[in-house]
This record gives sequence, C-alpha cells and structure tokens, in this order.
Amino acid sequence: MSLVSLPPELRSLCRKLTATKPDQLLSLLPSLLKDIQRCQGPLSAPQEAKAGANSTEAAVLVHKLRTQITTLLNGRTIEGRFAGVALVKAFIETGGWECLRASDAWVKGLLSILQKRDPVITKELCVVTLTKVYVMLQSYQTLIREIATPTLPTFAQACLGILKPPSSSKAPKPPLSFIQTLFDAFSTLIPLYPTTLRPFNGQLRSVTRQYLAPTSSDDAYTPSGLRESSRRLVIRLHMTAAKGGGADEWTKHLNSLIKEFHMTADHVLRAVHENWESTTGYTHQTVSFDTEPAGGGDSLDQFPKWQGIQSGSERMISLLEYIGDCLCCSTKVAVTLPISALFDILTRIASISPPAPGREKTAVTQTNNAIGREEKDDLWTVFPDIQVAVMKLCRVLANRLERNYVPLAQETLDCMLRMFETGYRLPQLRETTFGVVSMMLPLCGLTMSKTNVAALALVAKTCCRDLLGHAGHIKAPKTPTPTVQNGNKTKNITQNADLFLTNITEEQTLKSTLPPSHLKATETLLVAFFSHLPQHYIVSQLRTELLKTAILCQVKDAQIASVLHPSRDRSGRIPQVILPFLYRQFPHDESIEVLRFNFRPMTASVKADFADGGDYADDEDASMIEPADGYAFDKPFEAAGASASQAAQDDDDNQMAVDEPTSSTKVEQSLPTAAPIQPSPFLAQPTTTTTKTKPEPAAAVAESPVRTMTTRSLKRKSSSGVEAAAATKKRVEVEKKKAAVAVEEETTTAAMVEENDDPGFTSVGSLVESTLKKTVPAAEAADDDDSDDESVHLNMELDSDGDDDE
Repeated sequence: MSLVSLPPELRSLCRKLTATKPDQLLSLLPSLLKDIQRCQGPLSAPQEAKAGANSTEAAVLVHKLRTQITTLLNGRTIEGRFAGVALVKAFIETGGWECLRASDAWVKGLLSILQKRDPVITKELCVVTLTKVYVMLQSYQTLIREIATPTLPTFAQACLGILKPPSSSKAPKPPLSFIQTLFDAFSTLIPLYPTTLRPFNGQLRSVTRQYLAPTSSDDAYTPSGLRESSRRLVIRLHMTAAKGGGADEWTKHLNSLIKEFHMTADHVLRAVHENWESTTGYTHQTVSFDTEPAGGGDSLDQFPKWQGIQSGSERMISLLEYIGDCLCCSTKVAVTLPISALFDILTRIASISPPAPGREKTAVTQTNNAIGREEKDDLWTVFPDIQVAVMKLCRVLANRLERNYVPLAQETLDCMLRMFETGYRLPQLRETTFGVVSMMLPLCGLTMSKTNVAALALVAKTCCRDLLGHAGHIKAPKTPTPTVQNGNKTKNITQNADLFLTNITEEQTLKSTLPPSHLKATETLLVAFFSHLPQHYIVSQLRTELLKTAILCQVKDAQIASVLHPSRDRSGRIPQVILPFLYRQFPHDESIEVLRFNFRPMTASVKADFADGGDYADDEDASMIEPADGYAFDKPFEAAGASASQAAQDDDDNQMAVDEPTSSTKVEQSLPTAAPIQPSPFLAQPTTTTTKTKPEPAAAVAESPVRTMTTRSLKRKSSSGVEAAAATKKRVEVEKKKAAVAVEEETTTAAMVEENDDPGFTSVGSLVESTLKKTVPAAEAADDDDSDDESVHLNMELDSDGDDDE
C-alpha cells in the first residue's frame, strides 16, 4: 500500500494511544472512535499474523494498533479498560471478518472484565460488545466453532451471576437499566444459538419472573422497558426446545397466560354477577368473600403474589399486555393461535356494563350483595383501564391476522360499542376505540346493515367533537345565572363579577389539545366513515356533522373520501359535492387538482341542500358545481333555452312550438326568478290576418314583457282556427308609420328582456332578435315597393289580438 493511499487517521491513532496516559483517554475517546471508522480500508485488508520486515506500513500500523488496544483491555486502570472495550467494539465493527478471526484474545479479555468488580457502565459496555461479536460471528461457521461455542456458556453464566448473585456474595443488586440490557442480549442471542443456551432455560425463567406482570404489591417498581424486554426473552425461550417442540411450547405458554388471566378476573370481578360462559371449557373458580381479593404464589411457575382490587387490576392489565407481546414477537416455527380462547377474554369484559349517569338500571350488570360498597367503587374505578387493555389486545390480534380477522370483525365491533357507551368520557378509551373501529370498518363496513350503521352514531359524534375541540370550534357553555329565592339572591353561590361586564361580546370557545396518537386515530376514523360505510344508511344529520367537521378541521383525506363516496337522496340523485371547499383549502395539492379535473358525478341536483344530508357548497361556488349534463367545475352553466332559439331561427314559417322540457329547462325552472318561457307574440304569422289597433305605449310593454308575451301567445294558439278563417276576408291597408311603430315596440321589448341577468330570459332575447332580423327587411321592402304583405300580416295579427281582448 502506497503512502498516498494510507489514511492519516491510522498514524494519528497510534501516536495518540502511545502518547496519552490511560486515565486521560476518556476525553479523547470520541475522536478516537471517529478515526477508527475512517480506517476501514487498512483494517479490513488481509493482514499477517505477525508483522515482519517485509510488511507494508499499513500492516505495521494495524498490528501496532491491535497491540495497544489489547494492552488497554488488560490494564490495571478502570479508565483504560473502559477505553479498551470501546475501541474493541469500534475496531471489530469497522474491520469485519479480518478483525473477527483475530478477536479470540479480545473476547476472553471482555469475559474477564465481566467477571471482575468493575463499574456497572464498563460491564454493560462489555455485554453490548460481546453480543455484537457473537451476532457478527453467526455468518461464519468456522469462527462459530472456534470462538462462539467455547466462550458463549461462560458469557451466559457471567450474566446470570450478575442477575442473581449467590446468597453469600456481597455484590450489590444491578440497576434496572443494566438488567434490561442483559435481557436484550439474551433475547438477541437465543434465536442464533438456541442449542448452546438451552441449559440456561430454567435459570432465565427464574430471574425474569418478577418483571413479567408487576403490580403495586411488589417491593420495587418495574419500568415499562424492563417489562417488555423480560417478556420478549421468556417468549423466545420456546426456541430452545429440543426436537422441534418449539410450537407446542409456545402454545402451552400462551394458554397458561390466558388461564391465569381468567383466574385473576374471578377474584377481581367477584363484586358482579357475570353472565359470561366460556367457549373453550373454562369454569369459574370458587372465590371466598371473607377476605380481600388476592392471588399469585411463590413457586417458579406462578407469578408473584398480589392483594387488593388495585393490584389485581394491574395484574390483569399486565397479563393482557403479555399476551399481546406473544402475538407480536416472531417465532422460529409455525404456531397455532387459540383464537377462541383469545376472543373469550374480549366477550367476558364486554359483557359487564358498569353504572353510568343516564343509564337505566336494567342495562347495568347486577352486583353481588355480599360485597361491600367500597370494593364495588374500587372495581368501577379500575374497570375502564381493563377495558382499554382488552381493546389493545384486540387491535394486536387484528393486526396479526389481517384479512383473516373478517369472521370476527362484526362481533368485535359490537363489543367495542358496548364498552364505548359506558366509558367514552375517558380520552384514552376514546382513542383506543377509534383505532379499533377504524380497523374493523374496512373488514365489515360495506356489508353492514342499517341498524349496525346507526349504532355507530355515538362513536361518530364523539369523533367529530374531539376534532372540533382540538381545532377550537366548540363554544363554551354559558354560565348559569344565580338562582333567586323570594326576590333575593342566594348567598351561598359564588358569583363571577366579570359576567356583568357589558364589553364581553364574543362567545368563548373550548379548545382541547389532543395527543398526536389520539388526533391521528380520530382523523383515520373520520376517513373510514366516508370510505368504508354504505353512505345511504348514514342519517343525513350525521353525515352533515361529519362533513362539517372535515371542512372546519381541514381533514383532506376525509373530504376526498366524501367526494369519492357521495350519498344519494331518495330519488337516486347525487347531491352537490364539496370539491370547491377542498380546492380552496388545498389549492396547490396535486391530488386535489387531479380530482378536480377528472371527477364527474353521474347526476346532480340544484335543489339539494346541505341540510338535506348531502355534501354542500355555498352560493358563490354554485357555478363550480357540475350539473347533470356533465359540465366541468370551472365552467358556468350555458344559457338555458339555446336549443329553442336555434330551432326558432331554422323554422322557415317562424312558428313557435311548445315542446316537452329537457334536462336543461328543468334546471332553469328551478330558479326562483325564472318565469315560464312562451313563444314571442311579435313573430310574423303568414297564415293569419288581423285588424288595426292602437299600439300600446312602450312603457306599458316595459313593465311586464313576459306576462304580455305569455297571455297573447296562449290566446293566439287557442284561436288559431278562427283567425285562419277570417284571414281570407279581412284585407286592409297599413301605413308605413304604423309598421315602424310596431317594429320599434319589438326592439324595445327585446332589449329589456336581454338586459335581464337571469339565464331563464336568454332564450326570449334570442327569439326576439331572430324575429327582428326578418321583420326589419320586410318593412324596408314595403317602403320601397309599396308591398303590404308582411306589414299587413303583422298588423292583422295585432288587430286580432286586440279584438280578442275586447
């Protein structure tokens, strides 16, 4: 290796370790570890056992560094040994196989430190380093046979000596953090070396017994991390079973935990008369009512003793968590889950209905008269915590089975709702229920009946209230005024003087901050209500509340789900969607943009209202909502009656026909200011004749043009036969001035109709405009050629209408 490719950190390491005293290395340890990580090239290169005269500079430096670390590891100072252990771990992790094959001496040095009276921090670092070495050795069978197999029993014996020292030893009890590190080391090594660690199975069960399901009756407090590590270790002990008996050991261990739970529940729940019956053959144990509830034992196959309702409930919760850990931890072989026995736990707890305000006595579980009131109060105090633990176990089981949990989904949902009715006032119970319900709805939501959907109303309302409270949209209740007795205010009521101030005009709001996990569970459940439930079964008021919550709290996924899963009214139409609100809140979101330009509802109703249970939008965004004929959201409604105007222009004889209303005219008629559109009375009719009448003033026509047109068209239609007969007899001359006045009236009426903003009058303006295009040239031709055909017909029509009016 050339001098240029040699990292400078390697020479710096050797120089620092030589020049620095062992008791001063702790301050330099961070920089030394960083330099070792940068020397991966020379440390992982093939090296000779001993450096000779022909060796390269890199090999010489690596050999020198290894010698210095060995000296520190076997030194007399505590600081030097700690630095040596840390350098060994970094050296082996960086060098890989080249460093592992020469680590035999270091492993023996670490084991000697573990058996000495060094500080706990040094021993803990030794355990971590040795565990790392044994894990890296797993990939090389030769190194396992040379290093791991001879030294691993010594390591296990040394760790067990720390966990449970002999009675004659004066060694202090290790701290709980060190005990957790030892349990984690065994949990890591048992799957890799099950045969080597099989002789220590019984001793490991003994040292972990007091940490598996702790209660307040124990002598010391057990942290949650230590509980989890001890349970994980005991669960993995089934891997050490001989001849492939790991599956049977795992199932036996799980069944023992379930049985222990029911036995503990028999003592804790003795204050109520349970109507639960096990489906797996478990029978209730005989319970004594003379003493306080108690359980446990001193043998190795039993859990420590407990006494009292509080300790018993803690034991039940710990056992439920223990069972959940058994389902979460991976196994080395395929195992059989006792689903019926696990579901018995849920049905037993769900069958108990504690008393709650506003509930009838028949809905409450009957209590045992032999139990005192104090014990009953203690039971109802701890019972919500037991319910939460059961819900968490159910969630773990559903996660483990995934789609295979479908047969139990509906029954699980019913149990959740029964427990939620009595404990929804507790935030933790609400959070857990929201998580379980959001998991059950994708499994059974679309197949639920109307009754099952209606049962979710309380959960839905509570979900909306939590989100609205977190966003600050819940108004504070008004403070009641002091009561008055015989005209005098009672003196025992404390009054708030600020309530009498007149400058308080705004209503106060209640804002409750939810934890991140609670907020996430609530939003997930809100999305599930739109995407995984039959929307036609959701009551309109409830859907209105859900949509209101999604918009005010800006829950994007819930709003998208409401657009993609709209509700239909009784006539089968889809109400308006809330896409304008969604686009306004998230204008730069790509998914919203794609939905905006591609979403096309099948049908829509302008009459649909937010109070009718549909998705809503305000009046200013009504033009963005897609109508029934498939317009885009960014296009306004086209002028109604355009088809009628086009038909009037194409008609050669200029007759108006009354057709059946189309889909566009239906939308047009629903507007409040639109009047029924009738054919214009000013169109020339070549087959009819009229007599002269005095033209009405323009102001009279301007007052009510629609009414005049409608009346005259109906009269002309009804008397078309009489006018046709009289047309052959009446021929009069019409002056050009009268014809011009008639044309001017038509122009005035057309201009007033076209100025109306209502789209319902647009067709009338188009019809009048088409009429003017034909009547004005006719008047000019009559002026030049003295031909009175067109003008005579027009004035005859007006005269005929005048006669009918008379």
